[in-house]
Amino acid sequence: MAKLYFIYGCMGCSKSAQLLMKSHSFDERNISHICIKPTIDDRDGIDIIKSRIGIQKECLSIDINDNIYELITKFIKKTIFECLEPPKWILVDEAQFLTKKQVDNLSKIVDEYDINVICYGLRTDFTTNSFEGSKRLFEIADNIEEMKISCSCGNKAIVNARFDDGELVLDGKQIVIGGDEMYIPLCRKCFNKLKNKCKTT
Repeated sequence: MAKLYFIYGCMGCSKSAQLLMKSHSFDERNISHICIKPTIDDRDGIDIIKSRIGIQKECLSIDINDNIYELITKFIKKTIFECLEPPKWILVDEAQFLTKKQVDNLSKIVDEYDINVICYGLRTDFTTNSFEGSKRLFEIADNIEEMKISCSCGNKAIVNARFDDGELVLDGKQIVIGGDEMYIPLCRKCFNKLKNKCKTT
């Protein structure tokens, strides 16, 4: 029976790398699959999933208004028409940027088409509040797994702290695309120390 998986962790814990390695493994074993990501993540191009370690792969990009269930239904019909094997797996990068409805689309794909879906993403934003897509995945995913990364102090990092010119950012838009120059994984203790320091200066 197919399942909906959510694999989450802070920025820098190699979520995209794990997705790409999973895809490579499927390619080597001729297992049909699709890689997708939201268009809002355009750091490396709209149709590219790229890891910090340098590996990358072309993917299907999903707009915020797209119905993923309908897109995958069309893709399945196309593969059958072309006498190809329909996908057995769907790998989703940056799943936190999906809408609640899109996550529900993915669960419908799992249940109706018996296709496994693995979503990789962040749990919370730079203010420690949930993303819409992540929140829904925690609510309905069959399997949930955390990828761990350490704070510079050695404790487990759980906060995607946002910085601007070395200064901690405490407010602003929830979604601002950036990499290591903007986001640093911190444990709650270190984050709160920096947060309190900002409030007293």
